[in-house]
Amino acid sequence: MSSPEIVSSSSRAKITPALLIWARERAGLDQTKVAKKVGVKPEVIQSWERGESAPTFRQLEKLANILHVPFGYLFLSHPPQSVANLPDFRRLPKSELGRFSPELETVLNDAKRKQAWLREWRIEESFPPLSFIGRFSPSVSPDIIAQDIRRELSLPFPTAYRLKTWRDHLNQLVTHAERAGIVIIRNGVVLSDNHRPLNLEEFRGFNLPDAYAPLIFINAQDSIAGQIFTLAHELAHLWIGQGGVSNPLSTLDPTDVSDIEQVCNRIAAELLVPSPIFLEKWSYHFLDPSDALDYAQRLAKDFKVSVLVILLRAYELRRLNEDTFRRAYQQAQEAIPKLAEETKGRANYFSTWQARNSKVLVEEVFSALQQGRALYLEAARLLNTNLATLEKAFRRYQQGRL
Repeated sequence: MSSPEIVSSSSRAKITPALLIWARERAGLDQTKVAKKVGVKPEVIQSWERGESAPTFRQLEKLANILHVPFGYLFLSHPPQSVANLPDFRRLPKSELGRFSPELETVLNDAKRKQAWLREWRIEESFPPLSFIGRFSPSVSPDIIAQDIRRELSLPFPTAYRLKTWRDHLNQLVTHAERAGIVIIRNGVVLSDNHRPLNLEEFRGFNLPDAYAPLIFINAQDSIAGQIFTLAHELAHLWIGQGGVSNPLSTLDPTDVSDIEQVCNRIAAELLVPSPIFLEKWSYHFLDPSDALDYAQRLAKDFKVSVLVILLRAYELRRLNEDTFRRAYQQAQEAIPKLAEETKGRANYFSTWQARNSKVLVEEVFSALQQGRALYLEAARLLNTNLATLEKAFRRYQQGRL
């Protein structure tokens, strides 16, 4: 029997030049930046991309890490199929719609993997389908849909009633949604890699409707107030059965969005800031944007939402004219970076880990482990952790401390 061939790290890797170009452009890097990271001249990268020469296996390993692609991808004849097929509701030029960064693509694929496992598990467990997924047409009044969300999730009226902080409001919304069977993932990085933050300008959230395992992902790079609205917005998407990637209230003109996004914004606003209560509190017709902004900040504290949501609510309910609204909204947007820093908080390791995977998913995976119907290695991969951390978390779960 012949001995297996050992590939030297200095051997040349016969990669597909088109795949290298695809991976580099997908990562948003030019040839000069890639060359610097690999430790070669830009002309060498150009030569590899033209197929005139090839990298060593050691250089190829560096390329795979830099471009965030599996090592084997660069040997494929064609680029792998992306996660496209997921509607893109972001306000972008048509040429950019459906184009996702490696970071967003990775978390989308991870969410789909989690959803597939949970769907299969729940069907095996005779989990009843969730009747509220896709229950309404987008043409139904936002008031009716918001009222149904509130009823199904057993939420108070308004949702922040008697709560002290924005974080309390977010936690309550997440808890009630997960009790209803919805997976809520809150993460600001790629899986568990703290060196790869998610870009808030690219997306704030997405949702994957499913009768057995509906899933919402919230970009935790956002402020707590921003996450609250994104969660409400994505819940609206589930109720009308329209899955996709969203970036709600991210532009200077929140009315310049697709019809579906306008519908979901209105449902979310009605859920968080019910019109009857809002109109009782905001009975004025401000003409000065600074006065409008000051009053919006007061009501934002009452409803535990962002100032942007209050201003949009005032405009849609005809408490602000268009000019005053747009000027106040722009002033509020300019203050967002500072507010985001003030409203972010810290949590302990296991709380963060659980939020990054969803409490409901973690509990159902651990239930499968406890029954001997899932392997530890499978669970660790599904929850993006190592075996040692998984075992610690599982012990905490069994002790009721997770």
